[in-house]
Amino acid sequence: MENMSEFNNDRRDFFRINDMIYIDVTELNHDEINQVVSTIKNPPLTDNVSQDKHQLSTIQASLIHLIEQINHSDRQVARALRLLDDKISIISHMVQRQQNTTDNRNLIESNLSGGGIAFMTDHQYSHNATLELRIELQPTGNIIHTIANVIACDKQYDAPKYTPYFLRLVFTHMSEYDRNLLVKHILLRQSKSLRTSDR
Repeated sequence: MENMSEFNNDRRDFFRINDMIYIDVTELNHDEINQVVSTIKNPPLTDNVSQDKHQLSTIQASLIHLIEQINHSDRQVARALRLLDDKISIISHMVQRQQNTTDNRNLIESNLSGGGIAFMTDHQYSHNATLELRIELQPTGNIIHTIANVIACDKQYDAPKYTPYFLRLVFTHMSEYDRNLLVKHILLRQSKSLRTSDR
């Protein structure tokens, strides 16, 4: 698990994307913060999803290291392994999307980066409030579990009446696994956007 304070010192350097996501937001009190930090840092391995995430994180780190070593001697083999890894990821995402239950929620538009997120909301949060977020990325269905602090939550008078507040958050705690998922998602979206604009 990373405390992301140093990570966020350079958050302006991150790519920012406009993205459609599902999000669950819970405001935390002082006692709850420590509990959620502990859960992010040490997910209960009795939970099959958490156990699978832990195993995948370990395997992914090893695979990336091996592919980098192979790349020094044979770039074609390394490229083939990366493509195979991407193919497995796509299949995994398809399965995860089928398991996620999102029928009763609405997609919201957000401005997302590796260091934080901003979106319109129906609730006004106080400056420096601590929020627990579960962000479901699309189209993969990957869920990012993080803690964030409120930078600002300002009423926008030209906004829809049911979501009048513009909420800006900076991520403060996130597992290494989730951070890698988030950064990879943002880079893929950025790359797709650049390809589209070049046409």
